[in-house]
Amino acid sequence: MTSTSLSRLHRRLMVAITLSASFLSVLTQFLLITAFPQIMDEFSINSTDVQWLTTSFMITAAILIPITAYFIDRFQTRTLMMSALFLFFIGTLVGLIAPTFPILLVGRVIQGIGSGIMIPLMQTVLFLVYPKEKRGYAMGLAGLVINVAPAIGPPISGLLIEYFEWRALFLLTLPIAACILLLVFLFMRNITEQRKTDIDSLSILLSTVGFGGMLYGFNKLEEAGLADVVTLASLISGALALALFVVRQLRLATPILELRVLKVPVFALVAFVSILSFSLLISTETILPMYVQNAQQFSAYYGGLIVMPGALTLAVMSLFAGRLFDKYGGKIIAIIGFVLLSLSTLGFHFILDLDTPFAITMVLFMISMGGVALINMPIMTTGINSLPDELIPHGTAVINTARQFGGSLGLTFIISFISSVGSGSEIQPPEYLTGVKTAFFVAFLLAMTGLFLSLFLEKKKEVARSR
Repeated sequence: MTSTSLSRLHRRLMVAITLSASFLSVLTQFLLITAFPQIMDEFSINSTDVQWLTTSFMITAAILIPITAYFIDRFQTRTLMMSALFLFFIGTLVGLIAPTFPILLVGRVIQGIGSGIMIPLMQTVLFLVYPKEKRGYAMGLAGLVINVAPAIGPPISGLLIEYFEWRALFLLTLPIAACILLLVFLFMRNITEQRKTDIDSLSILLSTVGFGGMLYGFNKLEEAGLADVVTLASLISGALALALFVVRQLRLATPILELRVLKVPVFALVAFVSILSFSLLISTETILPMYVQNAQQFSAYYGGLIVMPGALTLAVMSLFAGRLFDKYGGKIIAIIGFVLLSLSTLGFHFILDLDTPFAITMVLFMISMGGVALINMPIMTTGINSLPDELIPHGTAVINTARQFGGSLGLTFIISFISSVGSGSEIQPPEYLTGVKTAFFVAFLLAMTGLFLSLFLEKKKEVARSR
């Protein structure tokens, strides 16, 4: 069944269901952050251990994303979406009833499997449901999911943690996941074209070791340093496995991740720019709550509250950016976005202080999120539109892998400038502020790099090549 054979109402219903499922999966990735102190107390673990509730989720999703293109080719849309949501539901249930920390970690990994499948599937569905001239608007909708969920997760969880225990976060998402799963069963239809394809087990193994090893190694690098044997072994084995994975994909007749899409210059440029913008998004959202709590000494509630106006800005501007892309193409929109990001990150570097008014920090973050909204989805649409329809699943898988993997590395790199001055047993606000300001200057340099690369995008909207 093709999307054109469905009624307009049914297509809109499918889009709403897909967006809701993806929003829930992305939201869950960041929902536990403010609950870490409670979890540490209950299970008697340290801050390094509890951080794996986020890291394991991200590593699992990064490993699954490259394989999703194969799943989309092999299985029908409805079957794949139900499977992803069912796994997410089971992971949430395990997290809710987890009696020990290892079991809670298992629940997060199962959630990560569902999320790793859901995000590229959502983008593929949007690209196939909407015609090329409306894909900017479609990716504006996707921007509401990918960009807003991480921003509103901390304040929502902060509010719940204020009155309930951490398990309330799983209790909140469990019935929502069940309702969306029922809607998928009732209304989702297949709109992807299935192809006879085989799964290459060695590619999956190399992908798992490569992405997992590199992400684990970079996370350990911040904690233990390069001299640590486990860190060094993880980085070396991960890099070697990734290199072998790339070579094997280029040699296979039917790879699980079609890296040949990177031979399209526009797409390759977009993939790299996407890494920069996603790194800046995640880094800014991570640094500001820590700055509010550790430098200005506000509570965790205010640490979550600081991102709320930016989240609303991101929501509005994502849709606005999609409509602008449909009219003017991606180049001018991306340039304006990186100008806003450059100004805001430089503003953070010079303006933030121990007594900086809350409102000023909020305004700077709103400018930053406005810039991100003008970059992420228009840039991705530019890249996907340069590909033929049959390569769209592989294109979305490549970009999402690049964003998740590169963004995680970028976050670790930027945060390391804070950790280097805030690693003592007791955090000193002036020293922590110095680390924050240094991190934002590094973010400014990355934003300027993105601005420079955006100048090489084509002026007009790219039209995909015919099959």
